[in-house]
Amino acid sequence: MKQRVISIFLLLVFWQALLGLEPAHTATLQEQNKPLDTTWIEPLTGMEFVWIPQGCFSMGSPSSEEGRKDHEGPVREVCVDGFWMGVREVSRGEFAQFTAATDYQTEAERQGFSWMYAGDWVARPGVNWANPGFKQSDAHPVVHVSWNDAGAMARWLSAKNEGDFRLPTEAEWEYACRGGTHTARFWGTVREDGCAFANAADLTAQERFPAWVVMDCEDGFVFTAPTGHFQPNDFGLHDMLGNVWEWVYDNYQQDAYKLLPSINPLHQSFRSERIARGGSWNSKPSAIRCANRDVLQAPDRRSDDLGFRLIRKTENHHEGKTGR
Repeated sequence: MKQRVISIFLLLVFWQALLGLEPAHTATLQEQNKPLDTTWIEPLTGMEFVWIPQGCFSMGSPSSEEGRKDHEGPVREVCVDGFWMGVREVSRGEFAQFTAATDYQTEAERQGFSWMYAGDWVARPGVNWANPGFKQSDAHPVVHVSWNDAGAMARWLSAKNEGDFRLPTEAEWEYACRGGTHTARFWGTVREDGCAFANAADLTAQERFPAWVVMDCEDGFVFTAPTGHFQPNDFGLHDMLGNVWEWVYDNYQQDAYKLLPSINPLHQSFRSERIARGGSWNSKPSAIRCANRDVLQAPDRRSDDLGFRLIRKTENHHEGKTGR
C-alpha cells in the first residue's frame, strides 16, 4: 500500500513537470516577500499605507538633468528593503488627531512664529499648523511642522500600533518617488504634463506671484491642494512631487552618495542640517524632480511649504529583504 501511494505521488509530480505546472503550495520568492494585504489603514487617524516592495534603483541624477545640483551624484545603484508608506502626505486633520490625543505643541506654537514665503522668506508671528496663513481644510497637507514635530507624531503612532513609524530615509523616499521609472519625474519627460500629477508653481500661481518661473499649465491651486487630489505614481503614491516638501530621516551630507553603503543607506551624524524632498506648491519646474535634495539648516525649521509623510516597518509580514 505504501509503495502504491509513493508511485501515485511520483506520477503526479511527473505530470506536473510535463505540463509546466507548479505544486499548489509553492510560492515564488516575490510572493513570500509580500504582505498578505498591500494596503493598511492606521486605526487612530485613518491614514492609508501602501506596501512598497523591496528593490534596487539608480539613485541620484545625471549631469545632464535640468536643475541638477552636485550633491545629487554620482548616480549609483541603491537597494532598499520593503516598507509601508503613507499613500498621501500627512493631512492637517490627521495631525490634529495626534495633537488632540497628546496635547502636543509644535515648535512653531512654542516659539511663536514660523516662516512664510511671499517673494522672500519672512518669520511671521502667530503662524502655525492650525493657522497656516492661507486657506486650508483638514484634507490639506499639514504645514509649519518641523523634523522634530514629525518625529513626535511617528513616536506616538509607534506606541499605539504594531510596528515602527518614522520618516523615510532619503533612499526609501527617492525609490518610492520614482515608482520604477528612470526619468527626472515619475510621469515622464514632459514637465508640463505635471499639472495632472503635482501641485507646483504654475500659471494659476503666477496670477498671484507674477515673477515666478512656472510650468506652462494650470493645476488650479495657488497654495496647497488637498492630499491625493492629483494622479498617483505607479506605486499608488500621491503628491510625491509638489504640494509640500517632505522631511526625510537622514542628516544632510554633501557627498553621501560617495560614502554611504548601497544597501539601505542612512546618514546620521551630530550635524544639524536635515533634508527635504519633492518640491512644493511654490517650486519652479526644475525643482520638481525625484532626485532633488533641499538642505534645511536645523531640525526645528518649519515653513508654509514644508510637511511630511510617514513609513511603517513591521516584522509581522514577510517583508522584502534585499539579501545583497
